[in-house]
Amino acid sequence: MPDPLPLLVSERLKNARFAHGFSTRAGGVSVAPYDSLDFAILREPEALRENQRRLAAAVGFDPARLYQAKQVHGPALLVAEGDPRAMLEKEADALVAHPGSRAAVAVRVADCVPVLLADPATGRVAAVHAGWRGVVADVIGEAVRQLAGDASVAGKAGDAGGFLAAIGPSIGACCFEVGADVGETIVRATTTDAIARRDDARGKVFVDLRAGVRAQLRALGLADDAIEDVPGCTRCDAARFYSYRRDGDASGRLVGVIVAR
Repeated sequence: MPDPLPLLVSERLKNARFAHGFSTRAGGVSVAPYDSLDFAILREPEALRENQRRLAAAVGFDPARLYQAKQVHGPALLVAEGDPRAMLEKEADALVAHPGSRAAVAVRVADCVPVLLADPATGRVAAVHAGWRGVVADVIGEAVRQLAGDASVAGKAGDAGGFLAAIGPSIGACCFEVGADVGETIVRATTTDAIARRDDARGKVFVDLRAGVRAQLRALGLADDAIEDVPGCTRCDAARFYSYRRDGDASGRLVGVIVAR
């Protein structure tokens, strides 16, 4: 039997009884340079199926109920229903699962920020792929508004103030260098705290995208202490994480996944 996957979890989501996890690159069957828990869709189909099976066993869901989409760095959102294979043909960077469905929604990352959202009052959940373009396009707002607008238990409307969020491992402010113009675009959509430091001589800035995500979640009504950071810089930590910035096309894909309660 393979060893249990070394998944990273949010204590807040765990305590609220939401099955979830953020993967590392360890514990799968993918071959080098994607070793070993790669979730890239268009690569090694047999290895992907086994990696998804191991993920499902570790988190606690039926692998036939795993929903993902074709990610395009935009604001589109899909609801997890119907055939999961058909959903992979649709473009979206956020997925929502209805309470009672036991559907698992997942996003793939290799530096972008994976965000898992949950409404403890209903059991509805969302997974968001938040690169800087998606953050600027308000994909997080789309997910939170969907949870709040559609949430209902015996007719009770959802309240974003009661939601939980986990921000998973991603490229850190230590490594996320962009042009000053991109940095200012991110600031306008989030907070001035998103600029960690500036290199004016080179016209570059280092962006703390996780701080930007947190600022957007707070602006949408989530309490600060309901937002948990699951730490890790994907570019710095080659032993644990894939990173497109570090490895280019030789990078695998991590996932953030959460299951409707």
